[in-house]
Amino acid sequence: MNTSRLLLVAAPAPEHDLEGHPERAARVPAIRAALAADPLTNALPVTTPALASEAQVLRVHTAEHLAFLEGALAQAPAYIDHAPTYITAGSLEAARRAAGGACALVDALVAGDAEAGFALIRPPGHHAPPEQAMGFCLFNNVAIAARQAQARGLERVLIVDFDVHHGNGTQDVFADDPSVQFVSLHQEGIYPLTGAIDETGVDNIYNLPLPSGAGVSAFLRIADEIVAPLASRFAPHLLLVSAGYDAHWRDPLAGLQMTTTGYQALAGRLNRIAHDSCSRRVGFVLEGGYDLQALGSGVVASLYGLLGAPTDAPDPLGPAPRREPAIDDVIAQARRLHRL
Repeated sequence: MNTSRLLLVAAPAPEHDLEGHPERAARVPAIRAALAADPLTNALPVTTPALASEAQVLRVHTAEHLAFLEGALAQAPAYIDHAPTYITAGSLEAARRAAGGACALVDALVAGDAEAGFALIRPPGHHAPPEQAMGFCLFNNVAIAARQAQARGLERVLIVDFDVHHGNGTQDVFADDPSVQFVSLHQEGIYPLTGAIDETGVDNIYNLPLPSGAGVSAFLRIADEIVAPLASRFAPHLLLVSAGYDAHWRDPLAGLQMTTTGYQALAGRLNRIAHDSCSRRVGFVLEGGYDLQALGSGVVASLYGLLGAPTDAPDPLGPAPRREPAIDDVIAQARRLHRL
């Protein structure tokens, strides 16, 4: 892919920050620094999005949730969820700009201004169900992006979530809606304690709970053996990716073992699926990732995968330290459940 066909949208949200919290204002600047230091990505243009409109937010969230966040600003800074999720005086505007970034990415893909893109936005979104903030998330950015795509005429949307934590909020939004298919790769038995393999919605929810220590081999097998046949059958008009980098072996919040080069290979697989199944339209939306080096290098690697760049460079952060466990049972059970 020509770099001119790749769109980057950034909403770093420096006003949404709480000292000592892992979801902090340094995250997007760490990504921007990694992009600037890389010879392939340093010239990629980055745009700043507008705020999402109230109408865009309300396609996913309840009016009561929006009113709650507006009221909570009077107590900011404060925690509003036990995860802990915080709010500051600038958090609501930051959340609307993050959702606006996801929508701007979709608009560019729909218009044909880009084939692929990455929304470098925060706060993240995939834990937020329609009625509340949850798990560091205020608005569900990827869900708002999916509804934006449908409003722009793309009826069927496939969402793949490779954050280490289950995307419970996204699942809740779409569990009764077969026009959106949702695949979540996540570590089993950790926050938010959802995402069992038998949570299938209306046969549109594909949960792949992975044992501690799973890594590159597991993620690539799921892309090849679950996501690719699903996309071939569903024929989505758009692939959206909830891109969390907290599955990296260096991340402090969980125990999977993805690597930087693994993220490149995974992005390449997802890009090929988009080429084969949905007119090349693929948009990545930033979720978690709390080790700043792993986060920055993971995003750069994902962009290499989207660009089809060579994959023979050594991993800048090294290989995973432990041997991966087998996931044959997870793959087999998911294929049986969903008739793949």
